[in-house]
Amino acid sequence: MAAAIKRDILEGVLKPGDKLPPAEQLATLFGVSRPTVRAGLQELCAGQILVVQRGRNGGYRVGNMSLSVLESSVSELISLSLVVETLDPAQFFEVRYALELLIAEVAAVKRSASTLAQLEEVREQATTTTERQEAFDLDLRFHRLLAQATENNLMVTFEGAMIAVLHRLLGDGSRIAPEDALGGMVGVVDAVREQDPVAAREAMKWHLRGLASFYGLRPGPHALEALPA
Repeated sequence: MAAAIKRDILEGVLKPGDKLPPAEQLATLFGVSRPTVRAGLQELCAGQILVVQRGRNGGYRVGNMSLSVLESSVSELISLSLVVETLDPAQFFEVRYALELLIAEVAAVKRSASTLAQLEEVREQATTTTERQEAFDLDLRFHRLLAQATENNLMVTFEGAMIAVLHRLLGDGSRIAPEDALGGMVGVVDAVREQDPVAAREAMKWHLRGLASFYGLRPGPHALEALPA
């Protein structure tokens, strides 16, 4: 039943705000028991695909499907995969590495004066920071601002998910030396200011070297390679 409702949303049969029939009608419509209907509705509500409204005109309605739901779902899925070891931190970082290079390129092309000013403010703070936790927080703020500079909501959403996972992996970041967290940031901001996407990509590679090394990786010619034992 849940899969059929998702399909109807994808095909445009159901739209945000549309009200579903009562549970009894859904059971008849799909030929399933009421407990099965309740379980399916709970599953869809947990995923924020449906919302529940109380009162006389209440019931189950299709949610608004905001990107914040996607961000939360992606971060939770990655975090759970890391916990059960169907995904390891190095694999996670490989994906983040590719995403950050793309974000740097697009930000260099699309950045506004206001986002550039915020990036330069973070860069200035980074040049004087020696505290590990502060450096980690500054780095995550830098990456979030860079994603916002792309003016691409999907990139901002995926970046938010990556940051949430990094917090779960690294906690307060006290295991990361400031030079590893912040090294090369100046070059990225300079390239973004000059609106040079090629230079921004190369500078981002340098910026990510410290964290790559933490995961036992190094930037290769095209992607990431394992460090020699």
